[in-house]
Amino acid sequence: MSKMTEGDETEKSSDSAYKFKNSVSEKMEQLTAPKVTTETDKSNKVLSNIKSASYKLETSANALSNMDFDKSTREELYDAAKSFVADYNSVLSSAKDTDNVSLSRSVKWMKDDIKAREKMMAKIGITIGSDGALSIDEEKFNEANLSDIRTQFSGSSSIVGKTAQRATGLYNLAANQISFNGGNTFYSSKGVLK
Repeated sequence: MSKMTEGDETEKSSDSAYKFKNSVSEKMEQLTAPKVTTETDKSNKVLSNIKSASYKLETSANALSNMDFDKSTREELYDAAKSFVADYNSVLSSAKDTDNVSLSRSVKWMKDDIKAREKMMAKIGITIGSDGALSIDEEKFNEANLSDIRTQFSGSSSIVGKTAQRATGLYNLAANQISFNGGNTFYSSKGVLK
């Protein structure tokens, strides 16, 4: 039988402490600087596209809803409406690849808002495709009654105003998820929302 000497005991003890210390260090490093996986990188690209498209939609929707409908020409109104339609479709397109439930739900709500106004939108030449994408008919738009255009586009309670609010929400959701994927948290060490 071999006897363990005091030196052997100290060596095993320090070896265990060394392994434990390295294990804790590795865990702390992972928490403070998580490695970005290919999947996370792909998710962040999708989220960045949604964030960018949402910002453009918010901008074009606000510009359209704040126009002076009495002083603007039909061409100016059509150009603003066309930009809104293109930016709306861009958000739908960029959100197709997300697996984020909150983002998908918010996009669905935005599409539902528009769908609820389908008949009124058709009066001014904007139609909804089977995939929810919008299209605008310049001739119908130019023939539409200005009061119908104003009803759909003017102010924060209009469909365009509501879409701007939805776009803001999408932007924030995407930005928060990108931040979370980067290892950031939304709560302080005391459990309070930052």
